[in-house]
Amino acid sequence: MNAIKKFLTPVSNVFDKVCSALIVFMLGAMVIITGAQIICRTWFTALSWSDEVTRYLLIWSTFLGATVVYRHNGHISVTLLQDAVSPKLAKTLRVLVHIICFVLFAVLLHYSNLYCLKLKKTATAMPIKMKYIYSCIPVSMAINMVHSLLMIAEEATKEVKG
Repeated sequence: MNAIKKFLTPVSNVFDKVCSALIVFMLGAMVIITGAQIICRTWFTALSWSDEVTRYLLIWSTFLGATVVYRHNGHISVTLLQDAVSPKLAKTLRVLVHIICFVLFAVLLHYSNLYCLKLKKTATAMPIKMKYIYSCIPVSMAINMVHSLLMIAEEATKEVKG
């Protein structure tokens, strides 16, 4: 388990840093594009592509943001059962939750990848294939799978107090 942890920790950290940087870039781009759209709509001609680009950046930043939040245990969770049982059983439950998450991410990766591969549509205002927009789902699921494997290894090797 420690070997898995040793291998996955730097990989997970790189994914986390890259996703965090991309999210900041995307949110900044959204602000700039929306600001430009307001200026152009008020004094010039409206930008036909700005709403679509902003929407797609929001979609990508949402899915990448979910990977960052998952890595830092930031998603909402109900810990009533974990708090009510012994520390050893609580540890087992946390490992089980991450295993279930891994399976869910794998299923979502599989089906979203199949969907992206057969998608032939093009975006409305821009010449971008929609499969590139929707590819944020398999990309984020693959990253979450790496994070969940690391979190399984981290939880399994934690010392239980009490």
